Amino acid sequence: MSQSHDAFVHARLATWQRRINDTAAGLVPPQTGSAQAAFVPVLDQLVAVYNLSCGLVADLRQSADSSLAKTDAGREYLAQLSAALAHSNRAATHLSTAVAGLADAHRLTPRPGTAAPVESQLNITLGHAAALRSLQRALEAVTNALAEAQPGSASSPMPTVGEQHRRAADTGGAHPVRRRP
Repeated sequence: MSQSHDAFVHARLATWQRRINDTAAGLVPPQTGSAQAAFVPVLDQLVAVYNLSCGLVADLRQSADSSLAKTDAGREYLAQLSAALAHSNRAATHLSTAVAGLADAHRLTPRPGTAAPVESQLNITLGHAAALRSLQRALEAVTNALAEAQPGSASSPMPTVGEQHRRAADTGGAHPVRRRP
């Protein structure tokens, strides 16, 4: 029974690894130009991150209600999904910051020849970069045990999911971004 749970967990982690990689690959920096050229790709990216989060929630619910949750491998898997969900939700928050920066830039730049406000540009750039970092952390959350489970893998010692949560709590979590009133 434990071997089947281990195989299931290994397969699901590989699936989540691929889905997070695909989502992160779709996060391209916003383009400058018309409002539509800037907003539509970032909103599409936000939808992709939302869909990733919804999938993680669905898998958490299904796995928590199954016999898998009663095994050590299942509990570790649930912890990994929970960590990945937290990071993907942070990615959505950061993308929202980028969208707010885009809105400010287009609202405060009435003519095509004028420069966007520096603060708006900074919110766009930093929000997008932070979203990519959050997805990288989500990937690490589902990759760590996958690397540890493979015999003979020479991976560098990474903090466990619990250590990552303690570190996030110690540092105060995500840093707020200043926004214009």
